[in-house]
Amino acid sequence: MRIAQIVLPDASAYERKSQRADRIALAERHQIVEDVENADVAHVYAGVELPRAAFVGFPVPYLASAPMARSRWSWRRPSEPRLVVTPENLPEVVEEAYFAHEWKAALPSHSKTVGSFARKATQNHVEQTIHRIERFRDDVTWKVFPTPPTPEDLVSVDLWVDPAVRDNDFDGFVSEALVIGLPVVAARTGINSLRLEKGRTGMLVPPRDPNEMTHAILSALFKPEVAQARVEASRQTISKFRARHRVRVLAQLYESLIP
Repeated sequence: MRIAQIVLPDASAYERKSQRADRIALAERHQIVEDVENADVAHVYAGVELPRAAFVGFPVPYLASAPMARSRWSWRRPSEPRLVVTPENLPEVVEEAYFAHEWKAALPSHSKTVGSFARKATQNHVEQTIHRIERFRDDVTWKVFPTPPTPEDLVSVDLWVDPAVRDNDFDGFVSEALVIGLPVVAARTGINSLRLEKGRTGMLVPPRDPNEMTHAILSALFKPEVAQARVEASRQTISKFRARHRVRVLAQLYESLIP
């Protein structure tokens, strides 16, 4: 099967890391091509919506991570994606470098470091939570990573936080933190409930609630019994993020689109 991968300029960090992992895994049995005209099927890694003009007369069937932008004034009808894939119908994948890194063990320390991935939508929520933490502790530092965190970045912190405020924000890097062995506190979005198995492998808090977020962070950092059971549970389940699970589903979806 010949597969074209298209990464749109507004593709999220989640989609970009998915594309990298998909390319490596698919290339073992299929051909990844650059020219859509020579492909049997295409996968479009997108942002919130697909631009209509780019898909007028699209030559092959394709699936996408976002629906087509709606317009009443389109003179030419674009080719709609045959399927829109989301974390609900396509497993999340974590790149192999995170699995290859040594499992992080909690070390005693007088100060603690919290890490999160920077997004404009979460900036205000992070700042509010930091201010609340500072009312109770002066030994907690919050590192906001402006680029997707590497395994080394994750190992440098004691706790990972995803302060997502929208259900369509998948860029929390919660799964990577679980694979590394970090305790996790995350907003209770749909994808985080899947990642953390409804709270069994990490702590879930209401979105946009800095008070609950503060309480969960301090509990996870300074009450080992709170976080340790979840960390151990996550260690037993992180294989679900292996590329082989996702690529098996992907191959079946691609084949279902080819006439």
